[in-house]
Amino acid sequence: MNIIDLFSGGGGLAEGFKQQGYNILCHVEMDKDACDTLKTREAYYHLKDKGNLDTYKLYLNGDLTKEEFYCNIPEYFLSKVLNYQISQNELPNIMKNMGKIIDGSKIDGIIGGPPCQAYSTIGRSRNEKIKEKDERVYLYKYYSLFLEEYDPTFFIFENVKGLLSYKDIHNEKLLPKILKEFQSKGYNVYYKLINSVDYGIPQKRERLFIFGMKNDSNIDAQTFFEKLLVYQESSINLGELFYDLPSMEAGQEINKYSQNIPVQFVTDNLRRHEGMLSQNISRPHNERDKIIYKLVVKAKNDGENLKYNELPSNLKTHKNEKHFLDRFKSLRENDQSHTLVAHISKDGHYYIHPDLKQNRSITVREAARIQTFPDDYYFENSRTAAFKQIGNAVPVYLSNKIAKAIKDILLDREE
Repeated sequence: MNIIDLFSGGGGLAEGFKQQGYNILCHVEMDKDACDTLKTREAYYHLKDKGNLDTYKLYLNGDLTKEEFYCNIPEYFLSKVLNYQISQNELPNIMKNMGKIIDGSKIDGIIGGPPCQAYSTIGRSRNEKIKEKDERVYLYKYYSLFLEEYDPTFFIFENVKGLLSYKDIHNEKLLPKILKEFQSKGYNVYYKLINSVDYGIPQKRERLFIFGMKNDSNIDAQTFFEKLLVYQESSINLGELFYDLPSMEAGQEINKYSQNIPVQFVTDNLRRHEGMLSQNISRPHNERDKIIYKLVVKAKNDGENLKYNELPSNLKTHKNEKHFLDRFKSLRENDQSHTLVAHISKDGHYYIHPDLKQNRSITVREAARIQTFPDDYYFENSRTAAFKQIGNAVPVYLSNKIAKAIKDILLDREE
């Protein structure tokens, strides 16, 4: 089935669909770093299909520059990634270039989720002041235009939980208006809040999913969520998730697995090609942060979250001891992660590694594993850019199940 991937980010949603055999014809993404990641992933799949992953391995190992690596890839695969901000000004260019790529092919589905900061409950009071001019609030209308243009059989629209309560400039809830917009394009729609941890992802992450089916498909959109329930499963914990990764210190990069035998989930879904561990790089930390990290991990092991105002006075750098007191947060080995967000690109204080001996925040690869990206997935162009892409992504293992559930309902119709 042919898919258009809008607001692609680093490709978490698209990756799950690719794993299920869908054909992603085109990605549209405004962030240059994320576009480079998408191109590299397209290159990976091309080389995998050709049985030539040795070239990809050379790139991961730093033996080829990006330019040299891309020279091995036909332009068609790289040109599937369109680096545009979806906006009124750019829409003609997007449609023109997309038309060349699609070249009359039937579009079966559209997937994607617009940037969510406008709807997020975090910083909502700050965003309230710019709501009237904030174009991000109404990006769903552009999504709707693509539905109108390409008339896919189904679509998946993903966003933050805050959309459930978000009110527009008229002080009216926006979600019913979004649903009405999609219905006006000939779709029956249904939405549901999904927690990733219920689907085998080692992370507690609630996100809103809107699913739509063409009215003439004779499939109720609610059926999709009923099918998805079949794929619920318990998740491994972080101790198991990280078990085969090397022990390391702050500031180190070690792209070599430990001698520990990975658990089955890691073998089946994350560690699919030996010798393809990359970006297992941790941030350097100053001595003050390292001392704080140890205190936070010890408290977490005792079942407590150490608040900023509870730190020894010589470790405090802020006078504000009334707000944002959970500035430091440790993960737990015997539990799943709290929600991974893009702020991890700023610092690692909220994602401290649970192993006291390592005394650091998590690496890029550990963050990617929490989001269930395979170890062979490479994020361009810097550590900061990688963390941002990972934090914004849909967990790949969840996307895989979404793609599977869609196939299920379409196959049921054919029978």
